[in-house]
Amino acid sequence: MLVFGFGISTDVNSLTFAVLDHDQSHESRAYLEELRGSSYFVEKPSLTDYADLEKRLASGDIGAGIEIPPGFGRDIARGRSAWAAAWIDGARPFIAQTIRGYLEAMHQLYLADPAVKTTQQALPQAADVAIRFKYNQDFQSVYAMVPAQLAMQLALFPAILMALAIVREKELGSITNLYVTPVTRLEFLLGKQVPYVGLAMVNFALMFTMALFVFEVPLKGSFLTLLLGTLIYVSATTAYGMLVSAFARTQIAALFGTAILTVLPATMFAGMMVPVSSLSGMARIMGRLFPMTYFLPVSVGTFTKGLGFSDLAMNIGALAVFIPA
Repeated sequence: MLVFGFGISTDVNSLTFAVLDHDQSHESRAYLEELRGSSYFVEKPSLTDYADLEKRLASGDIGAGIEIPPGFGRDIARGRSAWAAAWIDGARPFIAQTIRGYLEAMHQLYLADPAVKTTQQALPQAADVAIRFKYNQDFQSVYAMVPAQLAMQLALFPAILMALAIVREKELGSITNLYVTPVTRLEFLLGKQVPYVGLAMVNFALMFTMALFVFEVPLKGSFLTLLLGTLIYVSATTAYGMLVSAFARTQIAALFGTAILTVLPATMFAGMMVPVSSLSGMARIMGRLFPMTYFLPVSVGTFTKGLGFSDLAMNIGALAVFIPA
């Protein structure tokens, strides 16, 4: 929880850039101040020429190079069209798209600055769009990552421990003792499962406490809804481990089989990285057949969105179906 919570982040900041300013005018420096005053960017030593730009982009020393052409300030002062170039390292598309968005926003801020005087009257915009972030106004990934990690850990480890518990008896041969006892199938399944459900709830209590006090992610919604959803969820994930144990004969096979069959759907198809609604074909089917798909909205919804039982009843009901299935 600590490693993933602190180590995995989609926040993009401290982006490096360098400037190739051919103009060296007051207007070019004012333009670049929008970047230099941003907490998202870190300026590196200025570029000397295009060869230096290519070299430092290729080496990864900078993520973007900003070129200001000669006459930039003169054109701005006279109301003429002026341009600036941004050379972005596209080797990492997500980072490159983020840098592009930041630079475009910075450009618009500069154009909207009343200090920028031109002789041309700007035409009024026919329409504008105002964007507001709900639930996570600071746009920090920790508010999504920590609840998501809680869901993933409660899928992975209860399933692994449950599978190992049964396969260990199969490997040692002690499970044959149950064949001559009057214990029914249901009694055997529940007797094996209940202790690991209890252990998983202890793990939940520990991770819930860490989320509140270590990561400082507040619970905005109903704790009882989260508790009920978690109890049903870990019952489903331990049942998932029991299902895997039916096909494994050794503890090593149970360990790796359960880990692979849990981590792949959890990270790729359950909505942790990509929304399930955007998946298609077999990927969508695999997502719908994995319990975490239905618990993730419960975890994130109660922590970040302030949701309650009425909002999440369908997801909790879907989780309950996994246990007998």
